[in-house]
Amino acid sequence: MKQTEILHVHTLILGGGLTGLSVAYHLEQLGHTDYLLVEKNSFFGGLSASETKGDFTFDFSGHLLHLHHPYAISLVRRLLKGNLIRHKRQAFIDFQGQRVPFPFQANLWALPKKIRTQCLAGVQQAACVRSKKPKNLEEWFLQAFGKGIYQYFLKPYNTKLWQTKPKQMTWDWCDTFVPTPNLKQITNGAKKKSAALGYNAYFYYPRRGGCAALAEALSKHVPNTWLNASVQKIDLKKHIALINGKTVYFEKLINTLPLPHFVKTCENVPDAVYRAARQLKHTTVHVWQMAVNRKVPTFHWIYFPQPEIPFFRVGMQSAFSPNLAPKGTTSFYIESTQKITDLKQAEKAFRKALLQKGIIEKQDKIICSFWRTLSPAYAVYNFKRSTAKRHILQWLKRYNCFCAGRYGLWEYSFMERSLLQGQNLAKQILGKHS
Repeated sequence: MKQTEILHVHTLILGGGLTGLSVAYHLEQLGHTDYLLVEKNSFFGGLSASETKGDFTFDFSGHLLHLHHPYAISLVRRLLKGNLIRHKRQAFIDFQGQRVPFPFQANLWALPKKIRTQCLAGVQQAACVRSKKPKNLEEWFLQAFGKGIYQYFLKPYNTKLWQTKPKQMTWDWCDTFVPTPNLKQITNGAKKKSAALGYNAYFYYPRRGGCAALAEALSKHVPNTWLNASVQKIDLKKHIALINGKTVYFEKLINTLPLPHFVKTCENVPDAVYRAARQLKHTTVHVWQMAVNRKVPTFHWIYFPQPEIPFFRVGMQSAFSPNLAPKGTTSFYIESTQKITDLKQAEKAFRKALLQKGIIEKQDKIICSFWRTLSPAYAVYNFKRSTAKRHILQWLKRYNCFCAGRYGLWEYSFMERSLLQGQNLAKQILGKHS
C-alpha cells in the first residue's frame, strides 16, 4: 500500500501476526473494510512465521496448531484447505538417561523404582491434605502433584524455562497448559503408559510452507495492509499515529505489539502507567536452528530440566512435515533462555550436549545452522504482572485502544487463542460502532 493512500481509517491494527491478521480477516468477513493493518516486517506472521534456508524450512521456533474450538478448527481447515496434517504428540522429558513420555506426572512408570515410589508417596500425601488457595506457583505444583514430582521435574524445568523461581511466580497460567491428572490417573500411570493428556496431546501442522502457511492464507483475505511499516509514535488523545513518518488518523486502535513497547510508543503517558509497563518482565529465547545429514529416529520435542544442559527443549522440525527437510536429513530447533553472548561458544556447548543426550551422533554432519533470538519470548507471570497489566489496559480503553494476542495481553498463549481473540475483538468493535 502506498503511504499516500491512507489518511484516516476507522480501525488501525498494529501488528501482522496471527492476532492482528485475525482481527482484520473477521472485520472483512463482517463487511467492515475501513481498517488498516500495519506490520514492521516485510512478511506476515510475527513469531509464527517461517524461513527457508536452502532446501530446509524452519519456523522461528516451535509453533504448532493446538485446535480444540469448533470454529477455530473449521477456520483453519477452510484457510489451509488440504494443506494440513494431524499428529499425535511424541514428546518426552530427558530424565537420568531415560526418555519419560510427557506429561511426567502421568508416566511415573518410566522412572527408576525408588524415584517412582517417592513421587507416588508425594502425590498421595498431597491428595490427603486439605487444599487452600496457593500463594505462588510452587504451592500450586505441590498441592497438585506433591514433593517428588515437583523436586524432580517441575521445579528445575520451570526455573530454567522462566529464569524465575516458582516461589516468585503466580499460577494463573497453569490451568490450560499444565496437565493435571487425578490421583487414579497418576497411580495408573505409575504402572503403565498413560493415555495422551493435555491441550497438546494432538496437534495440526501445515503440510507445506511451515507454520507461516496459516498467516499467509489469512493475509490473502486482508487487502488493507502496510508492510515495512514502523510505528514511531501514538497520540491516543488525538487519535493519531505516526507510521514511517506518515500521519494516520484513526477512531479505534487495536494493539498486538508487546505491551511494554507499545506504552513507550505512546505520548502523554501517565507516570503510573509507565511504572506499570516497567513491571512487565519477559524471557529471551535463543534458538539454534540446525540440520544433520541423517534421518534421526522421530520425536516431536524433548524437555531438558537439568540446569547443566544449556537448552530447555529440543524440537524436531522435520518431524512435523516431510516437506520441511530433504529426504534422509533431520532438522531441529534447540531453545535456551540462558544468557548467550558468544554464539560460537554456545554452538559448541549445544552440540556437546546433543551428543551426550543421544540426539545426534559423532559422525553426523551439520549441513545447515543459524541462530535466531526471540525477545520478548515468554511473558513472566511475576506477582506484579496482573495488576500492572490491568492498570495499563484500563488506561488504554479510555481512548478506544484495545489489546489482544500473546504480547498485546502479555500472556502465555497459543495460536488458536490468537485466532479466537481476533474474531471476538472484530465483533466487539463493530458492536460498538453500529
